[in-house]
Amino acid sequence: MDDIGECGITTDLAGQINCHFIFNALNTLKYSVIMGKPDACCLIDDIAAYMQYRIRAVCGFEMVLLDEEIRNMKSYINLEQARFSYVHAEYNLEDTDFTLPSMSVIFLVENAIHHGLLAKGDGGKVQIKSYKDNMFYYAEVCDNGTGIEKFNGKYPKSSNNGIGNLAALAMRIESMAGGSLLVESVPGEGTRAVIKIPV
Repeated sequence: MDDIGECGITTDLAGQINCHFIFNALNTLKYSVIMGKPDACCLIDDIAAYMQYRIRAVCGFEMVLLDEEIRNMKSYINLEQARFSYVHAEYNLEDTDFTLPSMSVIFLVENAIHHGLLAKGDGGKVQIKSYKDNMFYYAEVCDNGTGIEKFNGKYPKSSNNGIGNLAALAMRIESMAGGSLLVESVPGEGTRAVIKIPV
């Protein structure tokens, strides 16, 4: 049985706080301060906002407006771009006034950057889109990274395969929002992930 932390979560889930990210973000901030970069104060705000949001989610995933998810996702992307200047992000947000499980879009963006774009190097781009039709709201994350090798449309349950625990995310979207997760990937070309939430 997993140990239970102070906020009632298992140690496995607490690992999603991602200590490596915190360490790297603080090192990036230190470098920005030493070099006298004008964005150092903004990076402090980004670290504080993103970690507060992530810890809140890990202590009990909740439904949030996509607008709030996007706001905290931009803090995360700002921090990654401070480390990796070749990571580019594009936004096409037509509709953000719907709810979905917290950290769901951010999780997909993390995967896109760390398992797609960083291996690609220069020219890496992640696109975040949202839109709706008569039946569903959509939140979409696309990247032009390395893609997922031997991906057959099934979500691996382990997070040790380099693409994260998509199965857990898909289950959370289904159980909390009655929605679904679609992932398409072509090795060498990139990955497209779409969250569908019923209107």
